[in-house]
Amino acid sequence: MPNRIKKELFHLPKHLHEEATRSRLISGVILDTSRRHVSLMFLMRIIDEIQSSGGDYLQLHFSDAEGYRVFSEILGQTSTKTNDQYLTKGEILELITYANDRDVMIIPDFDVPSHSKGWLNLVKERFDKKFYKSIVSDFDDNLVDYFDNPSAATHVKYLIEEIASLFKQDKYKGQLIFSIGGDEVPGTISFQDEYIRFMNIVSNYVEQCGYKPRMWNDSLTEVGLHALNSNVEIVYWQESMLPPEVFISNNRTLHNSNFYTLVYSPSNDNINTEAITEQINYVKAFHNSSVFCCKDNPYREVNTLDALKGTAYTFWTERGIELTDEELLAQILPLIKNYLNISQN
Repeated sequence: MPNRIKKELFHLPKHLHEEATRSRLISGVILDTSRRHVSLMFLMRIIDEIQSSGGDYLQLHFSDAEGYRVFSEILGQTSTKTNDQYLTKGEILELITYANDRDVMIIPDFDVPSHSKGWLNLVKERFDKKFYKSIVSDFDDNLVDYFDNPSAATHVKYLIEEIASLFKQDKYKGQLIFSIGGDEVPGTISFQDEYIRFMNIVSNYVEQCGYKPRMWNDSLTEVGLHALNSNVEIVYWQESMLPPEVFISNNRTLHNSNFYTLVYSPSNDNINTEAITEQINYVKAFHNSSVFCCKDNPYREVNTLDALKGTAYTFWTERGIELTDEELLAQILPLIKNYLNISQN
């Protein structure tokens, strides 16, 4: 959809806006900033490309094992000066204003219970070690204890409330999204009940804070899916325990981020233009909103009925830590443009 038309939709009366957008798939970018902190200017360049190519949102995956990359009074990250560890409060507010002025929503991505080592390490530094040990898993230091641990759940809620307040966007009131992770969680086959109870606490609190929760698909069993908060949207990246059809038959809202076609890791190996051109041609050839990454076929066409709400292109940066900002952008920007151009057609 041309960006001019997309802008006009946001000024329609609410019922007409909902009717006009119902048939259009949402297209967004998920960017990993946890493993490699990026500057405000870097993110503005990403937003410029999303805007010019007709995209809808930028999801910031700012929390993972390697770091927690945003301001936090709770975790002691309160500097007002630009630094190489996290975005300051002022920078986040500037980023939100910049993005919203360009019709781009910012989605906070706080990944729990797994991928929590970054913020758990800050807890260990800021609080006493006894408290840290009371909320971290006793078998994995990258995992906040999700086994019916009230202290862990309460501390996660404190962080959610802080994040929700920080990323509040009046322009998108009633549409705001908060990613709660839920992926690659150890023990979920044997302890699905405990996992779901934790994710329901998290998702319910996200809703209380005025956001719609979304999470990844891979740690859910069918029993767990039935018990999960019905308002949680699912980002489907690859089949682990359940095929897409199970989510569809359970009336789950889906966002497709196919691990083969819509996930990319910038690296020194792909620094030349030929490699990026090859990736662009690959996405052109194989990406389709209804093509899901399944165990039997990573390019399987699925009849999504009315379940599919949108697609997302995910960029993980663990292989691009040594790249300069310009080298990183040189790989990311053309891929965003190509993906969004395909998605709008």
